[in-house]
Amino acid sequence: MIELKHLSYSYDDRVKILDDISLKIGADNHKVIGFMGHNGAGKSTLFLNLVGELKPTSGEILIDGEPVAYSKKGLRKLRRKIGIVFQNSDQQIFYSIVKDDVAFALHNLKVPSKEINKRVEKVLSELDILPLKERPIQYLSGGQKKRVAIAGMMVIGSEWILLDEPTSGLDPDGRIRMQKLIQKLVNNGQRIILSSHDMDFMYETCDYFYLLGKGKILKQGDKQTVFDDEQLLRENKLDQPWLVKIHQKLGLPLYDSEQELFTIEGKHN
Repeated sequence: MIELKHLSYSYDDRVKILDDISLKIGADNHKVIGFMGHNGAGKSTLFLNLVGELKPTSGEILIDGEPVAYSKKGLRKLRRKIGIVFQNSDQQIFYSIVKDDVAFALHNLKVPSKEINKRVEKVLSELDILPLKERPIQYLSGGQKKRVAIAGMMVIGSEWILLDEPTSGLDPDGRIRMQKLIQKLVNNGQRIILSSHDMDFMYETCDYFYLLGKGKILKQGDKQTVFDDEQLLRENKLDQPWLVKIHQKLGLPLYDSEQELFTIEGKHN
């Protein structure tokens, strides 16, 4: 479990990007947790605090009840627990060949070569990119690069994976593939935290939500609780998912996914 206690962060000691946030992430066994908010709401800053790239101005972060230590050893321990995949995957890809990039962190941890090869093969297979093992990264699609970045987190055993705008730059097919990948990761025991401006994607993918605005948590809860408040979403420059709109405007049941809507409504017609 990840716990934030009175967490605040400011870049210039004047404006608080995060302002006295206290919450427990994953406390109720939520598997895919979404953070929503407009540009500047603090989502990326929160993510960078969670992985130790930024240190809270005040307050603290606890991982499984232990405060994060900002020593080299403490941060190494934190990043083995929580990994992040940035919006632009190129930011965290260092080698030109897929297998070499995925193995990068394991070499730094002085893992034996035989074990590295075994782990890399396993993770690439789990993410359905084993055929790309020898491919130059420059020839991969945006979605494939995101999978390589995720593989780099999984190979070191990260329990939590933070996905910052995971559908950014993806076409509709890539968006569907990302949704299926997240579900596959969850089925394999991974815990996911994501942020996105794609409210339809968030609605269908996450099982718990936090709405960030002005550095604070404005609302939290399941999809019905958070997305039902159209005015609050508009005030934070967000749109309701289309499934919520047709529920409110047309009186249809609130379906969890497009597939569920067409399956059930199709039987009625």
